[in-house]
Amino acid sequence: MRSEYTDVNIIRACMAQMQPHNALAMETVLQTGLRIDDVLSIRTDNITGRTLCITEMKTGKTARKVLSAKLCKDLKSNAVDGWCFPSRCGALAQHRTRQAVYTDLRKCAEALGVQAHLSPHSGRKVYAVDMYRTQGFKAVKEALNHDNEAVTLLYALSDKLSESHTDNTDLINAIAERVREIVRFELQRIEKLILLSKYTDEP
Repeated sequence: MRSEYTDVNIIRACMAQMQPHNALAMETVLQTGLRIDDVLSIRTDNITGRTLCITEMKTGKTARKVLSAKLCKDLKSNAVDGWCFPSRCGALAQHRTRQAVYTDLRKCAEALGVQAHLSPHSGRKVYAVDMYRTQGFKAVKEALNHDNEAVTLLYALSDKLSESHTDNTDLINAIAERVREIVRFELQRIEKLILLSKYTDEP
């Protein structure tokens, strides 16, 4: 079942009931927008000062994030043998599994009567929606390391796409505005190319 967007306060209410290690993983997702697999693979040597630098497991791209001072301290304090999210299995595994975080989050969400289907990926959607509201589409695309604008749009507008929204007016308006932005950008690019062509054609 696809993970759903929900208000960040609902996710934080669930986190308050989760095991500390799993809650910290969710906090890292909320603050960085990273996928849960990447979060769980963080090692202390990935953190320099307050800058986190990792290679995304899904894409192979480099992701750099500036962490809050508290999150940086908590990650390092939680580390065992270099892993910021050590496995409960000790030598049997390197770091905590995504299933452990998912199961804990789902259990707490059900206990609180949350209707939305939450998963760790819901935190990535919250991150995208919040950034879209404050910094715009381009910032979201860059932060999530997306190549495809259509994929970014699904994240940036995931609050509008939530099953709890029966009125599609906001979604339609948001998509229309994004299309207008793309058209404006392309027209400006074409105008620049025409001007450049005229300039280079002059004797």
